Amino acid sequence: MGGQLEKPFYSSNIECANIGYMNKYLSLLDRNRFGIVTVKAEGLESQKDVDESIFFSQSNKAELLIARLAAGKVEAVQRIEAAGGILCDTLIYYELRCRDIKSKIGSAGLDNDAFQFREMKEEDQNAVSDIARMAFSGYFGHYHSDPNLNKRDCDEVYISWCETTAQNIGEINNIIIAEDADGICGFLTMKAHDNKRLELVLSGVAKRVEGRGVYRRMIQKGVEYAVNADFKRIFTSTQILNNHQLKLVG
Repeated sequence: MGGQLEKPFYSSNIECANIGYMNKYLSLLDRNRFGIVTVKAEGLESQKDVDESIFFSQSNKAELLIARLAAGKVEAVQRIEAAGGILCDTLIYYELRCRDIKSKIGSAGLDNDAFQFREMKEEDQNAVSDIARMAFSGYFGHYHSDPNLNKRDCDEVYISWCETTAQNIGEINNIIIAEDADGICGFLTMKAHDNKRLELVLSGVAKRVEGRGVYRRMIQKGVEYAVNADFKRIFTSTQILNNHQLKLVG
């Protein structure tokens, strides 16, 4: 978070998100990538939540606080700005109740012969990493909006997250793979949350298949996975300025 408190806080990420409770924690991934102690705080509702997050950051000698809160929490947003925070990103979230779409699963037709979709296997890790490195080169996310962070390191955060997910497939994390005759050409990471909610998190598509509907089909497969695995809700987010994905997801 920008500004001077007891230590310099570089940025605050204010996103359109409402997870229903506040959660704050030290982010090992960000510390490893940027070399500074980083706190992430999600679901902030009030000025008190903001103050608690700042105190938690100071107590842990953090230099970076990334805060996520609903855009409608105006008082909390203004409290962060007053403390020196900067707006780095705004996301739109989409959520579906699985019971409302269960009867529609399978109605989209069979897979296109050119592409097949499945869950990731251990031997797919290198291919996922390669596609992630290509997909997130030059990507502009909330890290990139912070002028104090190295842009190459910002790219690496997303790549590292995808690689960590690929290395920890299980009850919490899973990945949908897209492949064609030439091999793996796309991936979609998924994360299970409390209350039987599944999040479609990050995706990447190889340049050789861009514009051929692979991203849309992976989203469909993610929805099918959520329904078949008896999740109650499925949700995803995209940047408010990402017009292409807004059209696909919306």
